[in-house]
Amino acid sequence: MIRRCGGQVRAAFGGPYALDFGAILAMGAAMGADTALLADLLPGIEPVIVNAYREAADDGQ
Repeated sequence: MIRRCGGQVRAAFGGPYALDFGAILAMGAAMGADTALLADLLPGIEPVIVNAYREAADDGQ
């Protein structure tokens, strides 16, 4: 589930800046995940995923 979250981002001209929690929770519900647990975990993993996108962009990937 967490791997699939990486594609659910909010982005602007500066690149991704946040995860789309609504899309992730909907996807989690469709997959049978515990949405309360996801809602609790998302704020902690959001900066990790967003920073990974930024680092990849800085490296030209």
